Amino acid sequence: MKRDRGWTEGMGWRVGVSIVTFFGSMIAVILWLFFYATSFSVYQNIALVVVILLAFIAVMGATWASWGMRQKNYWQPSPHP
Repeated sequence: MKRDRGWTEGMGWRVGVSIVTFFGSMIAVILWLFFYATSFSVYQNIALVVVILLAFIAVMGATWASWGMRQKNYWQPSPHP
């Protein structure tokens, strides 16, 4: 298998975006439930939490998809000479 240091290229900002997005989503849910949830029904509150979760998944997918596509050949066995 070929392994080099190039496979980690571009991971720094992706990890940073992942951490910020995760904690941002958690803070958004907590702020919503503590300050705004009382004026909405249970179903509306559940819908908002689901929307926040879907937005988190969309950001993670957009962030990591390009890196994953570039790494498709990383685990391929290298040809023997």
